[in-house]
Amino acid sequence: MPRLQTGERTPELEAFMSELRKLRTRAGEPSFRKMAAKSGAVSHATLHLTVTGRRLQPWETVREFVRACDGDEEEWHARWQGVQLVLSAEREPAAEPPAAWWRSKRVLVPLAIVLIAAITAVVVVLLPGEQETQAAGPAGPHHPGDSSKFIADVTVPDETVVKPGTQFVKVWEVKNTGTVEWRKRYLRRTDLPVAPGACRTPERIPINDTAPQQHVQVTVTVSTPPTAPVDCKVFWKMVDEQDRELLPTRQPIYFSVLVRP
Repeated sequence: MPRLQTGERTPELEAFMSELRKLRTRAGEPSFRKMAAKSGAVSHATLHLTVTGRRLQPWETVREFVRACDGDEEEWHARWQGVQLVLSAEREPAAEPPAAWWRSKRVLVPLAIVLIAAITAVVVVLLPGEQETQAAGPAGPHHPGDSSKFIADVTVPDETVVKPGTQFVKVWEVKNTGTVEWRKRYLRRTDLPVAPGACRTPERIPINDTAPQQHVQVTVTVSTPPTAPVDCKVFWKMVDEQDRELLPTRQPIYFSVLVRP
């Protein structure tokens, strides 16, 4: 399947946005500001992106658009899921490149001998001192069987426009998909110390104790900088009371807002 250039909309996404525009027309073409006021959950700029943006907006945003136009949420959720599946299928992995010259047996055997000799030399150098240790990489969770999954942005979808010098409350929903109970855990901001002019938050926010296979909502209060424009994107990782990162191989969760006058 030919891949689209960056910034292009797929035919499926274009058709979905076209149907949303028709829904708004049938509702009497309300302004996006009136739709945002009726929703009470997202800004007019975010609703505008639902039918003009270059990517499929989260269901929470599309749902508010549908509600503001008195559409059938169940029907539109099914449509949204269909488009999401198509877009996900297009992100297929690239084909594996042809075998390189160094994969032939004539090269691999002597290369392996050289590598073994080099590793042996490193071990011989390190062992006598008994003082140097190699730093372990992020091989897996701190507790075996620990795992998590991001579920949804409950409030303030990505790219929401907010005013400078104000506060908003961001809520995520996360699932404990492992076999380890979460107790006394936190989300820690990753960009510490916080740069001047960035959105301000606590450095760590608590996560309620969560049993395996249960969902939990995590809340943070965000203060926007007094000046604009600023794009605030803040990442968070799960840590314990000792500030140890618990799931190093998991992608961080984040919020992303546009601070505009």
